Amino acid sequence: MSQRPSTGRPARTLRRQQSELLALYLGSLAGVLLLFAAVVREGFQVRQLADVRSHLSLIAEDFSSLPLPVPGTERSLQESRKDFATARQQVEWFVEGRRVPVARLGEKNELGPLPRKLESNRSRWQEGPGWLALVFPSDLTPGVWIRVSEDLEPLDGRLRQLDLALAIAITVALGLSAVAALLLTRRAVAPLERSLQRLRQFSLDASHELRGPLAALAANAEMGLVAAAEAGPGQARRFEAIASATAQMGRLVDDLLLLARQDEERLEAPQPVDLSAVLQQQIALHRDGLELRHQRLQLELTPGLQVLGQVTLLHRLVRNLLDNALRYTPDGGLVTVRSHRRGGFVSVSVQDSGIGLSAQDLPQVFDRFWRARSDRPDGGSGLGLAIASRICASHGGRIQVTSTPGEGSCFTVELPASS
Repeated sequence: MSQRPSTGRPARTLRRQQSELLALYLGSLAGVLLLFAAVVREGFQVRQLADVRSHLSLIAEDFSSLPLPVPGTERSLQESRKDFATARQQVEWFVEGRRVPVARLGEKNELGPLPRKLESNRSRWQEGPGWLALVFPSDLTPGVWIRVSEDLEPLDGRLRQLDLALAIAITVALGLSAVAALLLTRRAVAPLERSLQRLRQFSLDASHELRGPLAALAANAEMGLVAAAEAGPGQARRFEAIASATAQMGRLVDDLLLLARQDEERLEAPQPVDLSAVLQQQIALHRDGLELRHQRLQLELTPGLQVLGQVTLLHRLVRNLLDNALRYTPDGGLVTVRSHRRGGFVSVSVQDSGIGLSAQDLPQVFDRFWRARSDRPDGGSGLGLAIASRICASHGGRIQVTSTPGEGSCFTVELPASS
């Protein structure tokens, strides 16, 4: 029965990149819109303040020719210029040497004393929180200064309305842009996702189909070896080469099939697994290889470590890490295996004393078919660490590597602990 194609890890990577591109686009657009809004707001504020200054200057020209109001006549002057009360404006007269106004016209607004340094026959602008004023000398009465001011509360209110309008406009623009960008990116990525689905399904189908012919070829090579024993050593060597190549191709097909399945990054019916027992079993299987090469093994294992997953995949994970350490550890070298629990994770590290990896090689360690040495004598395909990485991802964990050239490498696996 054929399986339904799954988007798998490559498709999820595409969707993650799609989300990152969408976030980058929206972030850039938001920055541009905010900059535009800031320019519009600043221009509006400058224009409004310029209008206020122009209006106050016109009022100053009118009042500069008026004499100092006699105390008690402010009411009549107020009645003749009622527009000051409605326009949030105020006119104050000051006598030189006094810090409080001697007369006031318009809305009462305590603005404080005049500026300290005032030059005769010269006006000066004065600003405060929420108000703007023009101070100028009287043309008729020497030693008298007039201050015309306006409350900026209406301007602040208009700025708040502008800010609200700009915020709504930017939000709507970002929302519409997000919808449009999402539809466009989905349309652009959809063909690539379909191609990845077909490629993954092809890998599954091809791996399944190749296992049958390879099994038949291996069986015939074994029969040929039996028959070649009578034909001479030359014929036997040929069948041995065929059998070796067939076994290598069979392992490669199995690895590709496992990778194609693990691209889904999900487990079927995970169960609690004693990872400590898995480590002990795999270490026992590798002891003969260690002894043949006189490699030393140092163990720092914590018993009873439990994780949730599939025991066959976890065996494959540990086996691949141990195989990698044995391959790159020289004769007489040291392999160290550690395991412990840290918080909600179980950590397993396998450290070798081999050739190590350069900083340029570290990002490629878990890529498929990548090998630290292209002339590996064991005929490895470079899929072991890629499989280990996919198994970790399917179990909700991660794998990391640290390495120093000439001193060795350390691969650390962290898997969620089972309760």
